[in-house]
Amino acid sequence: MEYDYIIVGGGSAGCVLANRLSDLPGTHVLLLEAGRSHRHPLISIPLGYGSTTASPSFSYQFRSEPDPGTNLRQHHLPRGKCLGGSSSINGMIYIRGQAKDFDLWAQAGATGWDWESVKPYFVGSVDQSRGPSPWHSSKGPLRLEDIKFKLPVCDALIAAGIKTGLAYNEDFNSADQEGIGYYQTTMRNGRRWSAANAYLDGIRNRSNLTIKTQAPIDRIVFDEDRAIGVVTNGQEITATKEVIVCAGAYSSPQLLQVSGVGPKSVLEHLDVHPVAYREQVGENLQDHAGPPMAWRLNRHQDSANKELGPIGLIRNAMTYALTRSGVLSMPAAAVGIFARSNEHIRRPDLQFHCLPVSGRDSDEPSQQQVDAFPGFTIMPYLMHPQSRGKVYAKSPDASLDPGIEVNYFADEQDLEAVVSGMRLAQRIVETEPFAAAVSERIRPLADVTTNSDYAAYARDHAHTGYHPVGTCRMGSDAEAVVDPQCRVYGTRNLRVVDASVMPSLVSGNTHAATVMIAEKIAAGLTQ
Repeated sequence: MEYDYIIVGGGSAGCVLANRLSDLPGTHVLLLEAGRSHRHPLISIPLGYGSTTASPSFSYQFRSEPDPGTNLRQHHLPRGKCLGGSSSINGMIYIRGQAKDFDLWAQAGATGWDWESVKPYFVGSVDQSRGPSPWHSSKGPLRLEDIKFKLPVCDALIAAGIKTGLAYNEDFNSADQEGIGYYQTTMRNGRRWSAANAYLDGIRNRSNLTIKTQAPIDRIVFDEDRAIGVVTNGQEITATKEVIVCAGAYSSPQLLQVSGVGPKSVLEHLDVHPVAYREQVGENLQDHAGPPMAWRLNRHQDSANKELGPIGLIRNAMTYALTRSGVLSMPAAAVGIFARSNEHIRRPDLQFHCLPVSGRDSDEPSQQQVDAFPGFTIMPYLMHPQSRGKVYAKSPDASLDPGIEVNYFADEQDLEAVVSGMRLAQRIVETEPFAAAVSERIRPLADVTTNSDYAAYARDHAHTGYHPVGTCRMGSDAEAVVDPQCRVYGTRNLRVVDASVMPSLVSGNTHAATVMIAEKIAAGLTQ
């Protein structure tokens, strides 16, 4: 029970590291995943994310603490509990962010994480179905494909967006993110292509790689300040070189804290032996949040609503089985918009997820349901929120959920920007040719007209964009949790490599940047 590297968590980062480190001859790698295998129809069929995010069989069903900024609602915060982690349950939208995001990381003390330094890991990690370009490889593990399920109403939205002044953008992951267009997805031939598919499936039989599922971690084992292994299912396993924690923005800080690395007040409350007092472990939580808006379409308009009824699903199951297309191949959004909340800022700060379906939204997944009529949903959110939350272990038992304070809209300017996004969505919807497809706005209702009305609706209905980061912040200052090589300050032989190390949120979905982080750290370990 001795390995060179023990990787804790088989999510986006853990899969990358398991692949790259086990490529070194004579290096023995153990990948521990608390959840199940990723081999299941609900994971591989893209639209299955609607079920997997609500099921404890596939995802952690975390709940936030009552959130003051959203009227004390407790938010549902699912994270993947299977190989591939959240890349096995996410909406499959591939967005890297803006070059400025990473330059700001470097300026904040994450030396070596500027855009020019990270770009090669973004480019090299993908297999772009459109072919190679200065922005994409066609030989990387992570497959990118265009959306197959495109309805005329989506084309109409794009045309309306262009009429309102947005530029058409064919590739949000090229030189300029701003504009409107179709998202690309992490799919291969109409199936989800998670980090587990991309990085594990082809190499899982390597003799020097051991993958264990159903292996939750009780704690990290230390010899003074040196990490020497982990305890899983009551059994201690030794790491001769490093323990690398890849458990995500909620679970990585929790695991550090229950193992003795964290704020003094938290460690004292847990009554655990302190290894290193690090006050910022669990702090700096950032997430995207926004309110879904929805419109009822005219009866003759096509949307996915009718395809998601009992008869429609049977028909689409047959279509998907034969062609890997149809509504079951639909990602979390078809059309993307990246825009500015006001004319005084220099880069886009709003992202929109636009999809040809509508339904009642709820913090309780079991209460969500699709409308019985054609509909269209647009969800705007602020990409660079100033609000910060935190994560903390409530118990020394790592199997119990941590406390999560999301603090959405704690900064009033965040809410103002979201309201600006809601107004932009309304302007686009009122523009031809999309306007001709619309019957009425149903979320919020038509009587919501003033900024204060929109803000109240956002507080009542905004929910997570599923992009938590920042709780083990990377930096060079005295308060940072990890250094620019992702080594945990105050310890030896311990790293954190996942979205929790991001100093600040990237401009968009976080899976691509998490893969990049792991690729860059792996390159440093294997050179």
